[in-house]
Amino acid sequence: MYLCRLNRRLLSFVTVFFLPVSMLWAQVDIDGAREALREAGYANIRVVQNDSLVVVAIQNDAYKLQASGIAAAIRLLGEKGILEASDVRMIVTDYDVPRVSLKYDSVLGEWDVSHRLDRKAWEMVRREKKTSSSFGKVDITVYPQVSLMNLIITQVYQSLWQLNPAVEVSLWPGSKLSYQVKIPLFNDGYGEREGKIHPGMVTLSQRFRIPGDVYGKATVGVFSNNRWGAALELQYRMPFNPRFWVEGYFSMLGLCYFDGFQFHMDPKLSPFFGIGAGYYWPLAETSFTARIRENLLEDYSIRFDMIRHFRYVSIGFYLEKGLNSYAKTNGGFKFSVALPPHRYKRYKYVPRVTTSGQMGMSYNANNEQRWYREVKFEASDNIMNDNAFNPYYIKKEIKKLNK
Repeated sequence: MYLCRLNRRLLSFVTVFFLPVSMLWAQVDIDGAREALREAGYANIRVVQNDSLVVVAIQNDAYKLQASGIAAAIRLLGEKGILEASDVRMIVTDYDVPRVSLKYDSVLGEWDVSHRLDRKAWEMVRREKKTSSSFGKVDITVYPQVSLMNLIITQVYQSLWQLNPAVEVSLWPGSKLSYQVKIPLFNDGYGEREGKIHPGMVTLSQRFRIPGDVYGKATVGVFSNNRWGAALELQYRMPFNPRFWVEGYFSMLGLCYFDGFQFHMDPKLSPFFGIGAGYYWPLAETSFTARIRENLLEDYSIRFDMIRHFRYVSIGFYLEKGLNSYAKTNGGFKFSVALPPHRYKRYKYVPRVTTSGQMGMSYNANNEQRWYREVKFEASDNIMNDNAFNPYYIKKEIKKLNK
């Protein structure tokens, strides 16, 4: 028994101290990895090596789900021998702004995923020449939308069915220009203007990351709910436990509307704000958020959301309590679906046409039409997109697809 324990300890010693040294002599195919990622449809690819450290930076431009795209990229790196290096890091970007950092444990064969930026790795790759740059590449993304209301006793629902294609393009690192057109297919009770083809959300956004690992987005343009103006959104993951986060936004909004393609606007802008906190429960893949915000008619409310995230669907419930006496308590459910195809490729700079990665709808139980109204600042904003760079969700997908 003593000899067996001694042999196990000796094997552990050899694994921990000598295996990484042997990996220094492994042939790492940097060019092959770069080309494989390009062929698979990834963007803003940078692969560099420094002594035993290999750093890969990518932007997922091939899969609708970020977690699936990251897992597939890791499988490609394994096929090209990159994981045989003693120290492998990955930075995943969104519009060339870093979102999550990954570090490979060569002994356990597992990846650690974090919102905290690996600054050493990022400094190695940020100034490297990018393969397959996302600059100037155009997507035409179709956002189907269904709106329902139940206000007439003699009719179950009135509805509005629309196709909302949006032209989306990246102009410089962090930027996204989006021009959406609403095409009504069926309009029952939503007014004459909604029955016409007209622009929807027209926005220019800038994503950024500031020291302290605060991620943010600034947006100007025409938003949802007939509002125009500017907005700033921030989010911070707690360093002691990244399952917790705090968030907030501040916006200056004015009234506007489209009558066909004729734009009308009120030049007066008013401030609006919201703050919140959230928690993600990995075991149940469920997020919980609580927010205090000012709504469009200057009514204030507290809102609680519980969202369960599946692979291609996120669905949950919400409860909202007005802080003003005239806004009654309201609640309901909402869901978001990643429409197929879930993988797509781009041909050089030819505009790519695809369905949206997040078709969503919400329902409020009290048919509240006046209070609790909020604004979306970009066409792609929804509950599934909010979970796209969740480290726990990404790590689970990596384990699932790379067994």
